[in-house]
Amino acid sequence: MGMIITIGGLPGSGKTTVAKKLAEKLNKEHVNAGDIFRNLAAKKGMTLEEFSAYADQNPNIDKAIDKKLIEIAKKGDVILEGRLAGIMAEKNNIESLKVWLEAPLKVRAERVSKREGKSIETAAAEIRAREESEWKRYHDIYDVDLNNLSIYTMVINSASLTPDEIADSIIKRLSNK
Repeated sequence: MGMIITIGGLPGSGKTTVAKKLAEKLNKEHVNAGDIFRNLAAKKGMTLEEFSAYADQNPNIDKAIDKKLIEIAKKGDVILEGRLAGIMAEKNNIESLKVWLEAPLKVRAERVSKREGKSIETAAAEIRAREESEWKRYHDIYDVDLNNLSIYTMVINSASLTPDEIADSIIKRLSNK
């Protein structure tokens, strides 16, 4: 089984950008749990916020996404990106380099605002609402606390680093393993 890297973090922390850079630099497949979630929302004709509320009432949605991530991880040689990717790897005894990206809410809201063409205030409010919904849901379904970062190999504050710098530090860590 090849190398597995999980990239987790809060909305706007840089997960997708870093995971894509890493996949490019290491020539690995990149699987994004958020894309799976967004596609399910689109199929139901819902916004992310609406689908998130819907998922609050339907735990099978998260379970199905996570089951798919675990199947992919077991094949190995992949970069898995998602809020729970590292936790799922840990809970299923899948050896991986687990990375958590963090940044202050202000920085994350600015990134989301730029990416989605909305005001920083709107982005911050949506991030707070989404985090509250997800944290409760993940605690109820999996009994996990997203504040507990002890399972992660690396916790990186992405606020003042470029995606390339973060990807390079992950690659460096891999070569030191």
